Amino acid sequence: MAKIDFLPDNKIYDSESGETILQTAARNGIPHVSACGGEGNCTTCRLLVLEGIENCSPETDAELSLKEKAHTTEEFRLACQTTINDDVVVRRLVLNKDDIESISEKGISGRLGETKQIAILFSDIRGFTPFSEKLTPYDVVFILNRYFSRMVKAVEDNQGTVDNYIGDGMVAIFGLHNEENPAKHAVRSALEMCSEMDDMKPYLKTMYGQDFDIGVGIHWGHAVVGDIGAGKSKRLTAIGDAMNFASRVESANKQFQSRVLISEETHDEIKDSLVIKDFMRTNLPGIEGRVTLYEIEDINFSSEEEKENEKIEDNVLWSKCAGIDTFEQEEQQVFKVKREDILVVKIDDNFFALNDKCPHAYLSLQGSDIDMKNETIACRWHKSSFCYKTGEVKEWMKISNFQKMLGKIGLNAEAQEISQMEKIPVDVYKTKIQDGFLWVGVNQGSE
Repeated sequence: MAKIDFLPDNKIYDSESGETILQTAARNGIPHVSACGGEGNCTTCRLLVLEGIENCSPETDAELSLKEKAHTTEEFRLACQTTINDDVVVRRLVLNKDDIESISEKGISGRLGETKQIAILFSDIRGFTPFSEKLTPYDVVFILNRYFSRMVKAVEDNQGTVDNYIGDGMVAIFGLHNEENPAKHAVRSALEMCSEMDDMKPYLKTMYGQDFDIGVGIHWGHAVVGDIGAGKSKRLTAIGDAMNFASRVESANKQFQSRVLISEETHDEIKDSLVIKDFMRTNLPGIEGRVTLYEIEDINFSSEEEKENEKIEDNVLWSKCAGIDTFEQEEQQVFKVKREDILVVKIDDNFFALNDKCPHAYLSLQGSDIDMKNETIACRWHKSSFCYKTGEVKEWMKISNFQKMLGKIGLNAEAQEISQMEKIPVDVYKTKIQDGFLWVGVNQGSE
């Protein structure tokens, strides 16, 4: 039986047929580092064959590829790729005290990281610098926390993990813990992030007189996942070229004036579920060759639980919202349907559904006054009123008759501006009750 003499340990062990040097070391308690778990994806198990190089197996493709990236000699071999047919003497090259302590934490043959295929999402705020320059630091922190609370929810609701915050940017990973459909969840998360941003804009405009937007980039690729850092700061994260690629995809939103871009790899993984708005061929900084990026408009993807609460009848998508008994305590409730906020109001024993955003300022209609006699709902912000049955505009930004008269002759700028504004009706939706639950119907193809 072939023997391996391990230096500097001065220990000799038999190597079983077909067993790699790394496997022999692990079986006999030799503290041999192998960060990738012996899969030929790193050089941490490297060693020098001092005697018997002719007794070693030929170099594998993985070994040859890695040796091109390292400073090597002919006697340099990877323990995880090398078997022997006769006696050898080898010296481990990773002998640093920190290396040995690191491998001891994981166990002799434990891996320090593993290669996974994951979806990586990068997001960044557009126009935040000019927005924040006019605010106090306290306001900036307040707004960022309010913003991130919405973005993080969109990520975590889709089984993602927020990996890091970079200024006003955010990195999220999908599939880190082997969740199902990571690429689909990443894209849906990006679209929901944009919806949350749209929902936040009216608040920013009202409070600060200006707003900002976001760009999101997604890449589907391989990365090394493992615990990085030390002490209390150690955390599970991912590193590798795929992370950099995702960042470049996100940055391309600036060039193409888009909001959600995905890589070709992401597109190919889930193309049957995507609604593509546009695509482009371009060069990305630090990336060799031209790449194809896709701008995403929507994704046709629902969890099994969500599918149970949806059904299509006569080209109407019906969504199960809530039990009708919940309206006894709260007669106005908002539900998310196809990423649209829909307000449902109970009037007597009837239910009416409207887009929750008032058309003139996109602020929430929830809590607005109901006039049962005139069948109207009056926006609590500017007192525009709409028929809650048809969505028709009944009064646009209520002002006095005297102001209206001054506006007509040009003596009241506000009234004149209001009179010239386009009067936009509010969208209304179908409702029905089934088995004690309220369902809202949205025509397929409409927003």
